[in-house]
Amino acid sequence: MGTSCSEHAEWLVPSGVFIVTLRSGAFVNAYAAGWVVRVSEVPVMLQVAVWEQNYSFELARECDAFAAHILGQGQQDMARHFGRNSGRTMDKLAHYSTHAGASGLPILDDCLAFLECEVVFRRSFGDHLILVGHAIDSHVNRSGEPLIYRHADYE
Repeated sequence: MGTSCSEHAEWLVPSGVFIVTLRSGAFVNAYAAGWVVRVSEVPVMLQVAVWEQNYSFELARECDAFAAHILGQGQQDMARHFGRNSGRTMDKLAHYSTHAGASGLPILDDCLAFLECEVVFRRSFGDHLILVGHAIDSHVNRSGEPLIYRHADYE
């Protein structure tokens, strides 16, 4: 058996593909995320994970809100853009249509749906910072199937 990432069991755990936006002060960024889960139904609460090497990690330590955008089938290129580029060197949102959400965060117009959340919990686990947020706004933009993460699509 080889050592390719696709042969590791952890890469076979099913997950959706998301774009998360967040802000700390005047600094805004967006990153591709696979680790977004609902942790409560009433009230609706989401958990997102931010890798310690991402620029978003710096913002996540002090952000008040985040928005999780659910991507649809066929949006792998969008996920690659937000996952492979760094907000330290570019404005990743510059060429995407957005509108201001309830918290003022940029909300991507071209996504299946989004949930905008106010941060209620923050804690480091291993190499990620976990944020849990209470949903303050959400919207389904169109019908379709959510994009499911396959590690081979992003190698």
